[in-house]
Amino acid sequence: MVIGPDPWNGFKQLESLHLPEEDRNLIVTFHYYDPFEFTHQGTPWTRQRDKTGVAWQVTQKERQAVAQDFEQVQAWARRQNRPIYLGEFGTYEKGDMGSRARWTACVARQAEKRGWSWAYWQFAGDFVLFDMASQKWVQPIREALIPPQGLRQD
Repeated sequence: MVIGPDPWNGFKQLESLHLPEEDRNLIVTFHYYDPFEFTHQGTPWTRQRDKTGVAWQVTQKERQAVAQDFEQVQAWARRQNRPIYLGEFGTYEKGDMGSRARWTACVARQAEKRGWSWAYWQFAGDFVLFDMASQKWVQPIREALIPPQGLRQD
């Protein structure tokens, strides 16, 4: 069974997740959308509706923020002796494609570095990985998730 903390499987709420010690068949999931101002820019259902143009350059500070967040999750997982599944991560379509691809690659590689499985949100929609109209992959996002042979970076 896969289970995560309330609300919305936020990693910052892991400490409030109390699992039965005897049930070792639980996999813990969390969702990752930080920084929210970047990943959700232009989303009509949030306060980011009118905020666009937020770039993600994969600076040392940006990479370190992701790594620190993931280390927080990893530390919790070690203390609880639980496997982790990054059940959702992605960027809304209003962000520039270069930034979206850089962020996506960074998040996927940080998860893999810790031995976590992951799932991108979403296949076809406004966090799109596959364009249903053209029946084509959104190649920068696809390559960020699954880099061409020999191009994987940390």
